[in-house]
Amino acid sequence: MPTTVLSRTANRVVTAGAEGLALAANAWSRLEQVADPRSRRGRVYPLECLLAMVLCALTAAGHDRLSAVGQWLARPAKPIWPGYGHPTTRPPAATGRPRKKMVRVLLDRLDPAALTAALLASASDPTPAAGSNASSPSRAASRSVRAYPARRRDRQAQQAARRLPAVAVDGKSCRGARGGDGRRVHLLGLAEHGGGLLDQVEVGAKRNETGHFRPLLQGKDLTGVVVTFDALHTVRSNLDWLVDNKKAHYVAVVKRNQPLLHARLAGLPWSRVATGHIIRESGHGRDETRSLKTVSCDQLDFPHAQQAVKIIRWRRDQTTGRVCRETVYAVTSLATTAATPADLARLAREHWHIEAHHHIRDVSFGEDGSTSRTSHGPVNLATLRAAVIAAIRRAGYLHVPESRRDHTTPAEAIRLHHLD
Repeated sequence: MPTTVLSRTANRVVTAGAEGLALAANAWSRLEQVADPRSRRGRVYPLECLLAMVLCALTAAGHDRLSAVGQWLARPAKPIWPGYGHPTTRPPAATGRPRKKMVRVLLDRLDPAALTAALLASASDPTPAAGSNASSPSRAASRSVRAYPARRRDRQAQQAARRLPAVAVDGKSCRGARGGDGRRVHLLGLAEHGGGLLDQVEVGAKRNETGHFRPLLQGKDLTGVVVTFDALHTVRSNLDWLVDNKKAHYVAVVKRNQPLLHARLAGLPWSRVATGHIIRESGHGRDETRSLKTVSCDQLDFPHAQQAVKIIRWRRDQTTGRVCRETVYAVTSLATTAATPADLARLAREHWHIEAHHHIRDVSFGEDGSTSRTSHGPVNLATLRAAVIAAIRRAGYLHVPESRRDHTTPAEAIRLHHLD
């Protein structure tokens, strides 16, 4: 496979046409913006080349740990890696290949904010339709992408129905990772509804999430965007700032950690309110019915609250027949003219996209089992995993494990990330 040389220290050669060059140049330019924390003395590989290698290694199935990444990088791939800044003018014995320790030290020292900006900048790019090519008609984005016509039609219909752009904020613990002080690593992430992870910051512990809510959203353009989150972030000062300063809207879940507001919502005359939206679904071994009621209310003594929301979730296990019923209350700054009950039901439901993203990182990439324990390593590894998931979604895959099995060689992984 001819290699496109697009590193900062090599000549740029066009082998994929103008459109392919634009994609590759964009991918490399983002990596080149990351500041190199290493000393200039003794550098062998440019930083962007090392990051590209690690990104491709994490893409391949079964390579979830730094030891596995080191093994993958040691594979013979002479037609590929020389184009990524490999100093071919020196004897291979004198330079060797990147090792596990080199990668670990680099990730420990790398600025997490810079890496997040470089790798997650395009996480919200639209996913190509089935059979389409993410880069150009002459270049396949991956070796095999199944059509899944029914599920893809449902997803496209959901995207077309989205009248209100929305993002979700949620935290995640890396259970096996520890920081320099021995505490468990906890991350606060921002994801687009129906899209990928946009940003994340390390917050130290779950109780610190509310203090990092503003820094996480500070640099984002949220004008007219709806922000969803769980009850932990239903904080008056943060939501007042969100509406007044960022010109955004919110859908805030209210639980018993806000006892007065929760009691006020529960005491509204819901029995006299007609159900505004109801949906019934079957899947994953259960039957589920979700109904939603809304009440226009500006007397809640809560910043910018326009509507009160009551959601009832009814589930029945198809195997055991066990039935559970859950009632959730929420408030929103969206007026009835701006959001219908169907819109609010969709926003509440799609908040779980960020939970699904966290689940994929735990199940498919083994993030909870990762025992990286120094400096910025855990958060940078989480960012790399999120970038792999975003690339897989853009390629048209619906299942992450399938894509990782399709991209086990350097050539396939490089093509997936548009680095060729």
